[in-house]
Amino acid sequence: MMLNSLFSKETTVGIDIGSSCIKAVEIEPTGRGWELTNAAVTPTPSEAIKEGVITNIVDVSQEIRSLLKEAGIRATGAICAISGSQVIVRQVQFPKMPEATLRKSIKYEASKHISSSMEDSVVEFEILGDMPDSNQMNVMLVAAPREMVDSRVKVIESAGLEPLMVDVEAFAIIRSLVEFSASDEYLHRTVALIDMGASHTDVNIVSRGEFALTRNIPIAGNSFTNAIKSLTGASFEDAERMKLDMAKGYPLDQISAMDDENRNWKVVQPLLDELIREVRRSIHFYQSQYPEGNSETMVSKIVLTGGTAQMPGMDAYMSSKLSVPTAISEVFKQTAISTGRIPAEFVAQHSPLLAVGMGLALKDLMPDAQKAAA
Repeated sequence: MMLNSLFSKETTVGIDIGSSCIKAVEIEPTGRGWELTNAAVTPTPSEAIKEGVITNIVDVSQEIRSLLKEAGIRATGAICAISGSQVIVRQVQFPKMPEATLRKSIKYEASKHISSSMEDSVVEFEILGDMPDSNQMNVMLVAAPREMVDSRVKVIESAGLEPLMVDVEAFAIIRSLVEFSASDEYLHRTVALIDMGASHTDVNIVSRGEFALTRNIPIAGNSFTNAIKSLTGASFEDAERMKLDMAKGYPLDQISAMDDENRNWKVVQPLLDELIREVRRSIHFYQSQYPEGNSETMVSKIVLTGGTAQMPGMDAYMSSKLSVPTAISEVFKQTAISTGRIPAEFVAQHSPLLAVGMGLALKDLMPDAQKAAA
């Protein structure tokens, strides 16, 4: 057992830098298992992120410094993540070759599957295994704009932390909700994990515990806010409040069934319905890759994360449109991570926001856990 890795004073924090808010999560192994030791949420500086690239390095890094200080997080290293339409995650087949050989030729091989410029991209991969009765192997390929990755590295360094790695948000969510699930519920079925943020929505399909598909949809919380802003002429901040107030009196599924006029809902509903249509298309695309009637491809549950998912009635409304049971993620009730001394009120309020940050914090701990068990 590697006691130095389990009880080292050097700790890692998962930092989820979203366009609306920044989330920091710190998890430590204890004698009783994994435990949440610190978590904090703060607004992201206005217009600091454009198309996934952090353009205001100074203000974002200062916000992270302040967040960690106020939360009492003394981590020395950090893991952050990227997502968006420009982040390509794809399972492809390459000719069988050693990992070192593929590493040397990865950009050439990736260029056959990805249209973006290899010179301006960061490309990574993981060999998943050989294909049966073939000279091919399955490879998980990830490519992202170098500018997007570099901006996060600069922010973490400017915040006084060591950037240990840049993950993909889809992988972080799967890690926290599936790999560290308190049960084996998702190991025998196909589920859709939908992260509804401010700037975009990610649809992540997991089949029998394995990543199957991720798709980015450019409709999310800010889309709804901007629709209300255009309707009313209000500022973005006031329109945001109107959006939140809209569902306070009646949840979304009830508003849609009411006869009375709700002007804000009338401009939000078409956007939400279009988002749900795109979710349906994503599910159908996944299912189209398998023989018709294959029961293993049927999505049996949808789990929502992210700030926009917290709009009252969002789960019921989406379930009624897609005819699939839908629930808001309760990250710490559904996973093997205890909340320790973190106030229950904080956990209840922010749980759906912390799925990515928790997956990032767990990323660095997983190898240590495996070594300790060996």
